[in-house]
Amino acid sequence: MKKVLILFGKSDWQKKSPFEKESHRLAYEYFYSLCKNNGIQMYRASYEWYDYKKNIFDWAWTYTSKNESWKKVRRVKPDLIYDKTPAKAEIYHKKELISKNYLFINDLEFTQTVRNKFIISLLFEKWSKKNWLVRNKRELGGVLPHITSSKVVLKPLNECGGKYIQILDKKEILKNVVLDRLYLVQEFIDSSHGIPGINKTLHDLRVILVNKKIIYSYIREPKEGNYLANLAQGGSLKILPLNKLPRSIFPIIESANQVFETFNPRIFAIDFMFDQDKKPWVVELNAMPGLYPAPGEQHHINRLYREMIRVFHITN
Repeated sequence: MKKVLILFGKSDWQKKSPFEKESHRLAYEYFYSLCKNNGIQMYRASYEWYDYKKNIFDWAWTYTSKNESWKKVRRVKPDLIYDKTPAKAEIYHKKELISKNYLFINDLEFTQTVRNKFIISLLFEKWSKKNWLVRNKRELGGVLPHITSSKVVLKPLNECGGKYIQILDKKEILKNVVLDRLYLVQEFIDSSHGIPGINKTLHDLRVILVNKKIIYSYIREPKEGNYLANLAQGGSLKILPLNKLPRSIFPIIESANQVFETFNPRIFAIDFMFDQDKKPWVVELNAMPGLYPAPGEQHHINRLYREMIRVFHITN
């Protein structure tokens, strides 16, 4: 039976369960059971549990569907690793060491590229707002004359889930901004007119892909008074049937598949926004789409689970 390990960030081995949220636990129990029924034994481990001398995972969790419980196991040597670690330089270095002995999905270079919002804006220049990198208020002040929107967006280079994003009025930004890291600065995309033929409010549209195949898509809308539609920021989610996807995003998806063709397999997401002129813009890409479903998403995420199982089987 093929062994696949999902690699996570820091974790306390002494915990009685690998999960804090019940919704996450239930999702992974279902996914691991589905994998087992299709000939794949799944594990989960922190990069900290890897023995860099013996090239083996000293500890890992696995789910036994027979007893419906999570079990601690020792000395795991998987056939491949599915990467779900945070975007930190220290972790990337550790993953590079692990990758000398194990195959990663996604490829580390793909993940590193996709996570860098500045690089993505250059690769998809036609569909990206112009960006500047700033480290302090002096650099930000030099950028502001080039921004025509009344609001300014500041994003950390590698974070996800809407963490540390600031959307501020251009006139007040130097007084209110917090610059505690390297930030990407760009014009604000006014998405309040909605997605053509779909909705009429602030939004982003996420499309999940495995290689060239579109698996499913959904619209996220921010809670009232907020601009961030991420679920972690209180946004809501609604599945969008694939036959309803706006045709205007397909050239962007095709371009992404051409740009990243060398990385096979690849599991990723593209986030879009539409402006007042109905033009789609690339907001960001995500190399690690969530594996736990939001309300109403279970049927659709099953398509992702089954496609991942297929990828696990054919990847050597």
